[in-house]
Formats: sequence, C-alpha cells, structure tokens
Amino acid sequence: MPLNDLSKEALFRTFCSIGGNEGWFGYDWLWKIRGAMDKLIGGAGLNRGRRDPYTLRIGESVDFWRVEDLIPNERLLLHAQMKVPGKAWLEFKLQGGEFIQTAYFYPRGLWGRLYWYLLTPVHYLVFRNMIRAIYQKATALQQRRKEA
Repeated sequence: MPLNDLSKEALFRTFCSIGGNEGWFGYDWLWKIRGAMDKLIGGAGLNRGRRDPYTLRIGESVDFWRVEDLIPNERLLLHAQMKVPGKAWLEFKLQGGEFIQTAYFYPRGLWGRLYWYLLTPVHYLVFRNMIRAIYQKATALQQRRKEA
C-alpha cells in the first residue's frame, strides 16, 4: 500500500508495537485461539508477551514469534515459533514509498500444504485487516504528534 501522507517513522513505530498488550491489530480472538491451540500441542502459546510495548530487539520474543531482523524505519521480520507444519515468517517493510506486509510459509510435507491452503481464507482476512488497522493506528499516532 502507498504511504500517502504517513511518515515511515509513524508506520514503523506502529507495526513494531504488535503483540503483547497491544494485540495483533484485529481478530485478536483468532490469535488467542491460535495461541491456545499452540499451547495444547506443546508450544509456548501467547503467554510470552513482549519485553517492551514499543521497542524491539533482534532475537526477542513477541508472543509466539521471534524478531529475526529489524532495520529502523525500514523492516521488521518475525519468525513463527508456534507449532506449524513448516516454517513461517511475517514481514513488514517500508520500501520506496510503499508499505509491504508479507506472510511467508514453507510447508513441510502434505500436512504443511493442507494447513496453508485450508487456512488461506482466514489468513487473507486477518492480514488484510491487519494492514488496514496499522494504517489507522499510524495515522492517529502521526496526528497526535502534529497536535503536540
């Protein structure tokens, strides 16, 4: 999506506040269900939260994700530590006037492929809503800073 009048700083600060008490920018109840399912099969679930509500460091946990890469005002890459039949990442990137959100999944075997294809409609709704909510929250943040 184009940045329009939003600053990279406002968007970056917003998407870096993901998880913990701030939630997942919508459909938090689905994330809670996913966390409970993860816990049932031996994963960490959503219990880990996060160290700080606004700043991140490479290697730290954000619920059942780990910060893999972090470039200020450019990129946040999260690696899934939940139990999934494959490997998963969630990336937020600010590049050339665009805000790009990408979910990557590398399935392991038939179960991995089934998992991804069965959940594609849910992922579509969750991630589409997520990017809209990030824009709304970043717009509000930028507006508050202008008024201050």
